[in-house]
Amino acid sequence: MELVVTIEDINDIQLYAKAGATVFLFADEFHGTRVAKKMTLDEIAQGCAFAKALNLKTALMMNRIYTDAETSKIDEMLRFVKDIGMDWVYYNDPAVFMCAEEVGLVSHLVYEPDTLMTNSKDMQFVLDQGVHHAVLSTEITLDEMKTMTRNVNGNTEAIVFGYLNMSYSKRHLIQNYCDEIGIENTYQDALNMVLIESTREGKMPIIEDAQGTHIFTDYVLDAFNEIVELNKEGLQIVRVDGIFLSRDRIADACRAFRMILSGLPSEIIKQKFEEKYPKIPWSTGYMYQKTNLVK
Repeated sequence: MELVVTIEDINDIQLYAKAGATVFLFADEFHGTRVAKKMTLDEIAQGCAFAKALNLKTALMMNRIYTDAETSKIDEMLRFVKDIGMDWVYYNDPAVFMCAEEVGLVSHLVYEPDTLMTNSKDMQFVLDQGVHHAVLSTEITLDEMKTMTRNVNGNTEAIVFGYLNMSYSKRHLIQNYCDEIGIENTYQDALNMVLIESTREGKMPIIEDAQGTHIFTDYVLDAFNEIVELNKEGLQIVRVDGIFLSRDRIADACRAFRMILSGLPSEIIKQKFEEKYPKIPWSTGYMYQKTNLVK
């Protein structure tokens, strides 16, 4: 099973590789969003070369929603990806697929439309277009995830660890709020802000960058007890998303998943992991309850 992990620094590759990660997910300033760190093209090229030297895979996050004026940048980035030999490109805008057809990279694409991939018919349609794989929505139950992976012919991925993206708006909501109350906005790209709703106690991380405003869950998903079931049903790829989390926690999560996949009892590993980091709000997310019951 491939284990994808988001990285903040080239040095993360060595650390996470030792912990069991096999695919390293990068992002640049323009095309990627909802990531802990955006890198320069030179840094991405260096990281790709380093991973390839270890016989490991690399991927690029291109989850921007593009305007007509920006589509030429898609072609430029895909050609860069092809030149340095990256393995996968994550996308949600169909414009990326159209450009990938022109440069011969469709088989390297990973379709990740956030909340929209919720049934096997949609998944199969996307896979039939020739992309490498597609990512399951995080807002469906475990049973629904297993049904989808069982019913499709092709590669599938699921996020199994980390804060989950809950809401996205291209509007700059924090900037609008600062304008309304007449203060300077010093919060652009900050990773230390949280939002607390009047009807909830949880603290939801919030980021505002050049592409808009992103709100995350007030919990950290850990699917330690569920990964073996998903693997048995055909899930080939899982992701540890490290945004807002320290490197040691990310590395420990990778080790934990590898130990569970090797046959060690998930309940014991999960318990030890959560005891090591007791201040983190751990959860199984929507795996055992439908979103319409909690939203």
